[in-house]
Amino acid sequence: MLERLEYFYRLVRMRPRRYRHLLRAVYGTRAGTIVEIGVFDGKHARQMIETAAIFRPRQEIEYFGFDLFELLSETELVKEHSKRPPPCEVVRSGLVSTGARIKLYMGYTRDTLPEFVAKIGRSKRIDFVFIDGGHAVDTIRFDWGCVLEVMSDTTVVIFDDYYENSELQVEGIGCRSIVDGLDRDEFDVEMLSPRDSFPKEWGTQHTRMVLVTKRRTDGPPS
Repeated sequence: MLERLEYFYRLVRMRPRRYRHLLRAVYGTRAGTIVEIGVFDGKHARQMIETAAIFRPRQEIEYFGFDLFELLSETELVKEHSKRPPPCEVVRSGLVSTGARIKLYMGYTRDTLPEFVAKIGRSKRIDFVFIDGGHAVDTIRFDWGCVLEVMSDTTVVIFDDYYENSELQVEGIGCRSIVDGLDRDEFDVEMLSPRDSFPKEWGTQHTRMVLVTKRRTDGPPS
């Protein structure tokens, strides 16, 4: 009971508000294997692991995180509309202290995600995936393609950075075009609320998370 109360306390404190969806997804699926594309400082990773620990021993929780860490160049920082993360070892040491099994991949996801898929992903059930790495559409599309290769009927995927604006300032970034292009006969897509709104020089940016699962067909085969 105490752990559940701590979970709800973490949930209501989360800012921006849309990040609460991460804990709801981990809690709801009782996830034991978590993949996060875009680790940054590890704060959300720790929160997800702590939530997963409500239902299982910490040593059974597996977390796989992907980021450029100190390899992030100034050019990529601008191109991907990113924030500069701490060094990989700093993040790793913080996450190892959770007691979970931690594996961090440093580098471009065009290199590290295929490595993960080939060596680990296809042989392991992935419960939850959070896609929040580079913000350029081509980067997100590549990351999603890799996730598809390890996604089972029970895997829950959350995309961040679904920009509801039509302004030129958000063209070419965010997951909107990818999510809007998903085949609704193949995937269930849920626009999550609450969203977050941020004042910008050009207006207000509205940012939402989106939950995607494979559509399950119930009933006897035809």
